[in-house]
Amino acid sequence: MSGVVIAGGGLAAQRSAEALRRGGYEGRVRIVSNELHAPYDRPPLSKDFLSGEREIDDLLLRPADWHGSNDVELVLGDAAAGLDVEGRRLLLESGRALDFEHLVIATGSRPRALPGSEGYTNVFTLRSLDDSIALREVLRPGARLAVLGAGLIGQEVAATASKAGVDVTLIEAEPLPLARALHPELAAWIVAMQREEGVDVLLDTKVEQLVGDGDTLEALVLSDGTRLELDALLVSIGIVPATDWVGADVHELCAHPNFHLAGDAAGGNHWEQATHSGRAVANAILGKDPLAIPVTTWWSDVHGVRIQGLGDPVGSGVLEVDGDLADRSFTAVAFRDGVPVAATAVARPRDVPRLRKLLTDDPTPIAEAS
Repeated sequence: MSGVVIAGGGLAAQRSAEALRRGGYEGRVRIVSNELHAPYDRPPLSKDFLSGEREIDDLLLRPADWHGSNDVELVLGDAAAGLDVEGRRLLLESGRALDFEHLVIATGSRPRALPGSEGYTNVFTLRSLDDSIALREVLRPGARLAVLGAGLIGQEVAATASKAGVDVTLIEAEPLPLARALHPELAAWIVAMQREEGVDVLLDTKVEQLVGDGDTLEALVLSDGTRLELDALLVSIGIVPATDWVGADVHELCAHPNFHLAGDAAGGNHWEQATHSGRAVANAILGKDPLAIPVTTWWSDVHGVRIQGLGDPVGSGVLEVDGDLADRSFTAVAFRDGVPVAATAVARPRDVPRLRKLLTDDPTPIAEAS
């Protein structure tokens, strides 16, 4: 029996395999990953793994013997390279071909590159365990790190590096960062927090020129004419789904009942979304009812502060804050046309269920907040 092949070795892949076995699927299940590591948790890569507080074994999503005990085969170090749709075969870089009844496409995403930076050995991206291992080798007291892009990963790496004694400059092309995750008032708050912690934050600033000697990048020339000397550069300017290998429109392909899409490959880029989509495709394979789509959620740790976000703040206006932003402990709800559309909990994890209920239970406008 050809069973289920899961292309990709991340969180969505792992949760899909777990849900299949938990749901009674008895066929063959194989997880195929280009990495040499069993599925692991990625959020710590920019935080406590990067800082050295956690090691590789601490990141595994399941104990080392879980896959063998649950009859889930790991095919590691061999990336998906192509697809024989009619023959239902996944083609691998090694030349192997794996037959399947169902294919789960969960190959994640890849970081966007900064044009012209690819040949420099001190330019990094952060998407994998090996990326984090390489980056943490350069985080030494007194080193000069430029972080290009002030999204969640950029914010987290800037905080981690600053704590390690690194001289950090965080560069953002937009007037404020995190437009899709935070109300503008909260985006300004996180910028202020970074600056309070010693991170030099440059907003509305672009890179105009790369200055290097051989394989080493020495400086960036910025849009205001500043020359920024550096020892290392982290490029964190977004991600794109890693689905080029499919050779077809992946969303159109996955309209077919034997092909399924999960995780970052589907366009989501948060932990809970990956978990949900992995379980959802397992339900589809098992013939169970679809899972309800949850409210968008994310979380981050910046300078020791846990930040949890829910919903979509884009286009929101009024922001109601419970607490004092300066204390780094508060909740905030953003409203659009009187309706709560996004919420943020800072150092208040116990408030998250209440905020989730606020966003999902009753969509009618709240007059006093409009």
